[in-house]
Order: sequence, then structure tokens, then C-alpha cells
Amino acid sequence: MAAHPLKTYLDRSINVLRRNTGKVLSMDVNPQPPPLPLFTFAASSASRSAPITAPSYFALGSDADIGGLSTAELTPVPDASEPTHTAFHGQLSTAVPPEFAGRIRTGYAAFRNRSRPTLFGEETWNLELFSHLKIEVAYRGWEGWRDKWVVNLQTDGPVKSDLFQHRLDLPPSPLSTASRAPLDPLHATGLQFHTLYVPLSSFVLTNSGQTAATQIGMMRQRVRTVGFALLGGGRTDTTPPSAQAAAEAEAGRRAAAGGWGVPSASEAVDPELEALLASDRPAGAPRKFFPRSAASGYHRVGAAAAAEAVAEEEEAEALEHLGPQTGYYELSLRSVEAVRYDPEADE
Repeated sequence: MAAHPLKTYLDRSINVLRRNTGKVLSMDVNPQPPPLPLFTFAASSASRSAPITAPSYFALGSDADIGGLSTAELTPVPDASEPTHTAFHGQLSTAVPPEFAGRIRTGYAAFRNRSRPTLFGEETWNLELFSHLKIEVAYRGWEGWRDKWVVNLQTDGPVKSDLFQHRLDLPPSPLSTASRAPLDPLHATGLQFHTLYVPLSSFVLTNSGQTAATQIGMMRQRVRTVGFALLGGGRTDTTPPSAQAAAEAEAGRRAAAGGWGVPSASEAVDPELEALLASDRPAGAPRKFFPRSAASGYHRVGAAAAAEAVAEEEEAEALEHLGPQTGYYELSLRSVEAVRYDPEADE
């Protein structure tokens, strides 16, 4: 049975007070902190001392929010009585319904943790002493979606709709195949979990779905949300909408993990994110509700970044010539931790 929201709120407030009081009393400046569990989905994971993170902790979204056809679900997967992992899964489609042609771009699905209000303000993670996110992950489904995942971090900075993003490089897997058919996450066998280390220093600032022209350092002291997104790539229509079409698309929209859209009958509005985006947008300014294309969806650091961006743009153009793409995806997660990691020393 889910905990009462008021009890959860008070418990979270007490935990914040306890942590802050402990830091003051101990003057904790440990340069080598223990791993900080962010999400724990498996009883046998490295974060087994932390409680299992429930699906209600997260907000989900997809291009269905704006009229697309993609689906997104979060399903805990048990083995006997013990949880083994949580699967983020669904059918991703880059098809655009005829009534929305030229008005929306499709092909994305995402989830992130919800905000965590307390009596002392919003609870955030302080990742200042950590260097990487350690992610235990596996993938199965259509191979076409395997290399199109990103990790998103949102901080409690001046513009709260800013996202810091990094590509999630999932290794090849025998369960990533040419088949696009739906699968049952509760009957997944043979999953090959990998431990990925994503450097916090390599996240790139984005805003309104585009890479920000001016890059700033991430405020690691106050990380509000951590999430994962699948950005599908090829687009069937890249023509910008007319002013009238944009105004029509704007009417009745709302915010979810994946973007602006109309809620389905079973969906709850996410007023927290909607208010954040509204407060960040100057009065009268047009809203950019189009997710970015595959060419700008993934970020690299280093001298090869420009060449890789060109390669991704060519890949996106090739996908567009193939027409709409649809296939099943399943991202399985055991745990997400913040760690201090030295690749040479820790190998």
C-alpha cells in the first residue's frame, strides 16, 4: 500500500533536517564519500542498503503528450518475492498522425523522478563530491533504438527548465534484435546487465530541446531530478509550423516528462513541471515545443565532437528517407548511484 502523501512529506522533511544537522555537527568534508544511492530497483544491487524506489516516485512522458503514437511504462520486475530490476518500456514511433502533420515532431519517451517538497524547501541531491553516475543497466528490444538513449539532470538553478544531458552508451546485446515486436517485461530472461560510469563533468546544457549556445557549469550542489530519455531520430516532416498551427498546438497543452501535450484520460497533469516551464518563459514569448532532432540529441566532449555531430546528422537524414520507424524498447535498471570514480585506480 502506498504511503500517505502527508506522511511521505513529513518523513522527507525529517530526513533533510537530520542530514543537515549531522553535517553541521561533524563538519563533513570527506573527499572520498561513499556511493550515494539515487534510485534502487534491485534487492541484490550495490545500493541494497537503500529502500527500493517505487514507480510512483517518477513522472513519465512521451510524444503521445502532443499527439504522437509512442507509449511509455515503468514496471517493477520481481523474482519470487525479491525485486530484480525495473523496466522502462513501450513502443516508440516516429510516425505523425495526419491531423498533426507539420505541427509536431515525434519519437521520444522519458521518465524522471518527481520533485520532493519538504518543510525546508525542495529536497535535492548534492553531487559536488562525486565524479560519475554509476548505472546498472540492460537493454532489449529493437536494435534501432539501442544507441539513442540519454541521461538528463535538472538542477535548482535560475532557469529550472534547463537540462544537462549526456549520451547513454549501451553495449550491444543478443536481446537487442531486428524484431520490432512488443515483449513482456515480466518474462525477460537472459538480460545482460552492464555497469556504466557517466562523468558528471561531461554533461551538456540544453534548453527547450536545443543545445544551449552558451555552456555553463552544472550546479552539482542542487540536483532536482535525474531521468532517462529515448530520442528516436528520423522525422517525417521537418517543416516549421505556421503561426496559426503553432497557436492551435499551444491551446490546451500541458507539461509531462517528455514535453508539452494533452493528457490522456488515465494521465495525471504534472503541475510542478508545468509551473516551472511557465515561470521560465518570459511573458508573451513563444514556446518551443518541438523536441530536438537526432542530430542534436546526443553530446560528446572533445575534438571529435564536430565530426560525430556531422555523422549523426547524416544518420538522421538516412532515417528520414526510410519513413516512420516503430519498435519496442525496454531499458532495465538495477540502480543509479553517484560515485567518486577513478577509471585507472578502480579497474
